Amino acid sequence: MMQSLPTPAMPAWLPWQEAVVLAVVLAVLLAVRRFSDARVGDGIRARLLLGVPWGTLLTIAGVAAVYLFLQGAWWHPRNPLVTPFRTWSYFYPFGMLTGAFTHGSQGHITGNLMGTLVYGTVAEYVWGHYPRERGVQTFTSLRTNPFARILAVPVTMFVVGVFSAVFAIGPVVGFSGVVFAIAGFALVTRPTLFLGAFLGNRVLDLLYSALRYPVSTASGQTRFVTPWWSNIAIQGHAIGILAGVIVALVLLWNRDERPDTLRVFFATLVFAVAQGLWAVYIPLGGGRFRLFRWVGTALVFVLALVVAAATIGSDRRFRPSFDRRPASLAVMVLLVVLGALSLAAVPTNVVDLQADQLPEDGIEVRDYVVTYDENVPNAYFESIWVPTQQAGTSVNASGVIVASAEREVWIAAVQPGRLAVNGQERVTVGGATWRESVYANRTDWSVLGNSSVYRVQLRREGGQPRTAYTSEPSTADVILDGRNVTVAARQNGFDVVVTRRNETLGQAPLPANMTRTRIGGLTFERNRSKLYARTDGTRVKIAEYRQQATRS
Repeated sequence: MMQSLPTPAMPAWLPWQEAVVLAVVLAVLLAVRRFSDARVGDGIRARLLLGVPWGTLLTIAGVAAVYLFLQGAWWHPRNPLVTPFRTWSYFYPFGMLTGAFTHGSQGHITGNLMGTLVYGTVAEYVWGHYPRERGVQTFTSLRTNPFARILAVPVTMFVVGVFSAVFAIGPVVGFSGVVFAIAGFALVTRPTLFLGAFLGNRVLDLLYSALRYPVSTASGQTRFVTPWWSNIAIQGHAIGILAGVIVALVLLWNRDERPDTLRVFFATLVFAVAQGLWAVYIPLGGGRFRLFRWVGTALVFVLALVVAAATIGSDRRFRPSFDRRPASLAVMVLLVVLGALSLAAVPTNVVDLQADQLPEDGIEVRDYVVTYDENVPNAYFESIWVPTQQAGTSVNASGVIVASAEREVWIAAVQPGRLAVNGQERVTVGGATWRESVYANRTDWSVLGNSSVYRVQLRREGGQPRTAYTSEPSTADVILDGRNVTVAARQNGFDVVVTRRNETLGQAPLPANMTRTRIGGLTFERNRSKLYARTDGTRVKIAEYRQQATRS
């Protein structure tokens, strides 16, 4: 649900790849038709209109349309608009309505739509397009109308999506809360079929990767990577699967059905472990996170046990109550946990940012402010209690900051480490009908034996760069003729400062390329990206320049 790392650029789609896709689809269809029992197809058609999960396909089409057209991925496939569609606050209802149906990248939406197709097909098969009661005729009422039952699928998924967004902790985005709800419904009602679908999802993922990247060449490279589990909205996934399980239990009770408890336990455990529901973590600020793996591991086993126990008495005689029946207690536990997790999101979603909480110095794009800063309090979390090492302390943030009081937005959209590695990053802001990009460019001088000196410039698309941040000066780990050399970032460039025993002997801008200048009794010369200092026949490299090529 949360943003993930950027995916590799998608290569041009070639005609022969289309032929491969068609061949794979035909091969699968022919294999199923040739080797499967004819009664399997008859059974599917007995439940689904023409044997097709139309409701699931309508849902997939709707989510894909939101990504392509509302987020602009049709025109900007590598840069969908995300920021205004997150679940920022109850005071920003637009984000609450769109958060579950928008995505952060092509890889993000692809994974969720694959899960929707696989698990949704199982869930829709269980639901069925035709009435199951004996003697009940089709089209005799709204409940027995196949078209109404088909439309009930996307309507239900929309309701679950809004529920998962309204009760998600923090500004999340993505359909995975619904996917987990569908999976929870499927693994309780048809655990064996669900496990087959789970493996089928992995096969689909392999086929998709093979078709998208038929040949890959890899090599070592420097990348900025955050822990994979820090990009997971674990609470949103948890309320999704719990909601799906409870809906499934209601359906089983209504139909007087009872699944195999051991299979439900195994299906729940496999899914929870594989999907990372054990990744319980908290943010510590500054791009740091703390993972409680031992707590999460215990929780997934407890979850599987409670879900399985809830199916023991799923018949018409079952009623949720505090008696001695394991199923009754298990259902009550599921309801209480779902309620607690949902209510836990309320404090994080009543954030009301004021104009004086926005960055004072930044680039203004309509109601947005974009700037760069380091180790500043995150205005979004200032009024939220966070269980860090010192209870009640604010969470600091660093990087390219995007804020909007009108939309309750405050986020470090680009981490400093990522900008340092890539040199330039783009953040896109906008609304339902407009978008604009702001580019952040970091220029570094790596100082001998010490930390780098850098400045960050921001520019609007087609505009002039403007310095938003300068780092602290850095002194080279070398003494020349009793003098220290310091490189300092300035609004309009970089300076060289020569000192001796805390006394400044000279200060001047770095010499231009292939020139030299004398500062504080030392001669400095620049040879392309390297800065040298000379004295008495000794030459030492003081710093080295680094700047990525500008991209737009």
